[in-house]
Amino acid sequence: MPRESCLDLAAYDALKFELATLLRGLRRHYAHSGVAEPEALRDLFARLAGDRFNLTVVGRFSRGKTSLMNAILGTDLLPVGVLPITSVITMVSYGSEPKAVLHYQGSSLFMDIPIAELAEHITERGNPGNRRGIRAAEIQVPAEFLRRGFTFVDTPGLGSAIRANTQTTEGFLPEADALILVSGHDSPLSVEEAAILTAARATGRALFVVLNKQDLVDAPARAAAAAHVVTALREAGDAGTMTVFSVSARDGLLAKQMNDAARLAESGLPALEQALVAFLLRERRTRFLAGTCARMTPLFAAPGVPPELAQRLAEISARIAAGEGAIPAPAADPAPLAPLLPGCEVCRAIADAVFDAIASLQAELSADRAAQEDLARRGGFCRVHAEQFRKIAATREAATAFAPVLRAQAMALHRLAASNPPPALAADSVADLLPNGASCPVCAVARQREATQISALVALIAARGPDIVHARSALCLPHLGRLVGALADGAARRALLLREAALLERLAEDAQRFALQQDAVRRDISSKEDLAAAERSARVLLDHPAAQHEPGKAGTGS
Repeated sequence: MPRESCLDLAAYDALKFELATLLRGLRRHYAHSGVAEPEALRDLFARLAGDRFNLTVVGRFSRGKTSLMNAILGTDLLPVGVLPITSVITMVSYGSEPKAVLHYQGSSLFMDIPIAELAEHITERGNPGNRRGIRAAEIQVPAEFLRRGFTFVDTPGLGSAIRANTQTTEGFLPEADALILVSGHDSPLSVEEAAILTAARATGRALFVVLNKQDLVDAPARAAAAAHVVTALREAGDAGTMTVFSVSARDGLLAKQMNDAARLAESGLPALEQALVAFLLRERRTRFLAGTCARMTPLFAAPGVPPELAQRLAEISARIAAGEGAIPAPAADPAPLAPLLPGCEVCRAIADAVFDAIASLQAELSADRAAQEDLARRGGFCRVHAEQFRKIAATREAATAFAPVLRAQAMALHRLAASNPPPALAADSVADLLPNGASCPVCAVARQREATQISALVALIAARGPDIVHARSALCLPHLGRLVGALADGAARRALLLREAALLERLAEDAQRFALQQDAVRRDISSKEDLAAAERSARVLLDHPAAQHEPGKAGTGS
């Protein structure tokens, strides 16, 4: 998907989160005034949190509707087959991990199943006549196109021998925010598809017409098929301004999987994707956000509401009306981020080394007098590692290790008392007794592992490029700083900084989305990223506690 479109989607989310912040301000006003907040306030939170936009895909069976969805999402997870699908609506939404959720007719029950088993439940072969009583199937996949709240709806194929399929599709049209009519170059715009086109135009819903399987015909045949559809659109009352998109879903998916930009362009898929995203942004801004502002205005104009809240709402409304974005475009287009990147790999390496060092010291300090005397000379562990040692070591080993340190400190205090220094010097002398990063034996281990890991990443970037790092983990800012400071390649440094910026932006969106879901009491729509947002944000901004260590003094190696 084009970089500009992705950023516009982020700007849309940012505007939505700004409205949520205003609603929280209004909620605080009611809490402080002792007046019960109006039901409309809770409804507005629910409206923002449950924001969904149904892109409904319709067409005859075997037209490649599911293949087209797979191509747009860049995945082949959705089941594809030539047999007619049962009268089950299949929704495709965002999820951290691929899975399917089955919803049953006349019941609130649902069941999670692997996507690989979905065909057994929604195809005519696996579920003839929908005897299992499935009302809808929701497929969750980690596709960026869906992450902003957009939902694909795959309807049963038209024109099959199963009349219920057509009835189900026709019945879902009022729920559609926009429709994608998929026909084919082999026999463009069947009778059933022409009928659904007329019905769609009557609803006033936006309509995108796609001719799939262009890879099966030559260029003149493609042009003839497109002309036939345009003529049918004019006869249906359309002014002829609608674009007919010619695509090969098969080639588009293969091109994305192979990262083949030339083949992707030839598939016709990018033009369709750009049109879909442009429509979603245009319609959402002028309809959803503007409508939400209109619903908020009476609440903010109520007596007693701080005027600065109403003024801020008016400013946001003006920005929405002007179509202004909220996020500046970056200088580069970083590669996509994985939905749930593991924590900083440098932190993990240091934490493992620290644990091993403490476990080894625990055994040594329990019986080795030389080790005990060395720790006493050092003044003990630093604050961070003293606490970790206490948690890891058994009580007996901890007492054995700390006793010599306590005696050494006691002797130092006796000497200090005998010298009777002035107050400032006395305070400094006591402070000097505290162990630091230069003296702590575990800090030395942590610094060495950190240096080794950073050097390994520098070599990895030199061999495979900077994107490899952020494909592996979410580097914390302290270790990102050390890594870019060790890189001589300016382009690699810049790429890493842009990738980290993209990661922080994504985490910020996850955190804001989760907070909004909590405000609206919509925990059921939280993804794993949303639920872990606060914890993941802290781990990226600061290194993991188990990997922390105090810096040594300049020139010290232990």
